[in-house]
Amino acid sequence: LKASFIAGGGAFGYKMDDIRVDVEGLYSWLNKDADVVGDTVADNLTAISGLVNVYYDVAIEDMPITPYIGVGVGAAYISTPLKTPINDQKSKFGFAGQVKAGVSYNVTPEVKLYAGARYFDSFGAHFDKSEEVDKAGGGKETKVTKDAYKV
Repeated sequence: LKASFIAGGGAFGYKMDDIRVDVEGLYSWLNKDADVVGDTVADNLTAISGLVNVYYDVAIEDMPITPYIGVGVGAAYISTPLKTPINDQKSKFGFAGQVKAGVSYNVTPEVKLYAGARYFDSFGAHFDKSEEVDKAGGGKETKVTKDAYKV
């Protein structure tokens, strides 16, 4: 899957000296890569995530910008990666985690602008897979593999 421009989020939190804590909500819409073949993979996948983040601001005296690093943990609600859900598994919960780094700029004492990057990952949402297989005596049957897709 590849990232699309349909994504967003918001956060609110509290600052204590050089440490910040916030609660963040994210929405992501991922599209299928052009090189993915077959008609079993969904054209897109959505993920709605909630995380608690902790940041450390690297204070540099008399500088208008402040570098920061952060980590976050939480949960993600992820839609099935399959075009047709198996066993009515349309969405599942999984764990989510991220690391962040960037800089902030003091617009006013109460308002800051942030620019940064993040690495986000989710894991633990497992989806079943079904496929047509040959029967020993001839013919076809549907085989369901539990937890075949791990998102």
